[in-house]
Amino acid sequence: MTVARLMVVAILVGGCSIVPTQSSIGSPSIEASATASFSLPSGLPVLPGAMPVPMPGDDPGLIGLWESEQAGSAAYDFYATALPAAGYPIVGLYPGGEFAIIRFRAPTGDVWQMVARGTPEGRVAIEIRLDRP
Repeated sequence: MTVARLMVVAILVGGCSIVPTQSSIGSPSIEASATASFSLPSGLPVLPGAMPVPMPGDDPGLIGLWESEQAGSAAYDFYATALPAAGYPIVGLYPGGEFAIIRFRAPTGDVWQMVARGTPEGRVAIEIRLDRP
């Protein structure tokens, strides 16, 4: 089974519910439980022209979600350059067909992922999420 298909299975199997919130600086965040929450840092780069999308409540690893009219390769190329320039070291680059993934280190030291994937409407969805296999 390919990595992309394994990730789709992981998304579909995820079971914890989350409540979308806004942090005090207006960046999207999620609360995975009463004691743990994950917020986008204020300096995290966002693809120019990407529009925030309401996050589904059934994906506990999702931290941020945008859509763009640009090609998925444009999102991948942007983040491959912008993340290290903004102080987010790259852990792994995984260009791909259905999914393109960049694993990077968050300010907490944890590894996060930028995932670019196509949408049924022909746009590209850009996810920032907790690392997963």
